[in-house]
This record gives sequence, structure tokens and C-alpha cells, in this order.
Amino acid sequence: MCYHVRFPQAVTLSMIIVKGSFPIKADQQPVALDLVQSLASASRKEPGCLSYEVYVQADEPRVIMVWQQWSSLDALELHFGSDHVDAFLDAIPDLIDGDVQSARYDVTSVDGEPVIEEAKEIAPVVLAGNITVH
Repeated sequence: MCYHVRFPQAVTLSMIIVKGSFPIKADQQPVALDLVQSLASASRKEPGCLSYEVYVQADEPRVIMVWQQWSSLDALELHFGSDHVDAFLDAIPDLIDGDVQSARYDVTSVDGEPVIEEAKEIAPVVLAGNITVH
């Protein structure tokens, strides 16, 4: 499926999109959902957060997905340094069952035509229990 987005006038816009997925232990999903929803709620209040959405993957209900949109890389970096992200990263390792995945997309529009740069790998973070967030 392909989507073509048209902007109404010739402008230059930018946005950072982060997509992540967390495979959760089956008996820990309610706890993990509360944790991720708490992170999302705090993140939505941050300057530069355009959207922060939480989903349960339809074909694999134990996987929680997040979709974030940020106005700039600076806003995203401030987010990653926030207390609520630190609290999330401290709490999530005990709930994970599998590989955590994340990708960053840099989106711009020049003269009304969207340009999406190839996904950029976010530097891995090693959590407690040697769980690596990619």
C-alpha cells in the first residue's frame, strides 16, 4: 500500500517519527500497558511532541507498539533524557520477552513534496538483564 501526501503550498516542514515494538511476557501485558500508557501520557506534554500513540499488535497481542512524532531531533533527544523515559527504561526489562525493535524516520517536505529519509537505526541501549533495545 502506498500513500502520497500533498501539502497545500510550497513549504519546508520537518518531523521525526519513531516506531517501536516491545514483546511482553504474556502474564505481564496489563502491567506493561499501564507502564507504556504512563510514558505516553507524560511524553505528550513535552515540547515538540506532536503525537505519541500506543497500540497492541493485532496479529501478535503480546507485542505493544509505540508511534511517536516529534517536531525536531532536539525535541526527541530531550525526550530521551527525561525522567519518565528513565523510569520506563528502569521498569520495562522485567516485562520483556524477546527483541525490542525501534526505528527513526526523518520526514521533510520541500516545495510541497514529502521526502522520507531511510530509517535510521537508533543506537542500542542495554537494559538490566542484558536486554538490548535496538
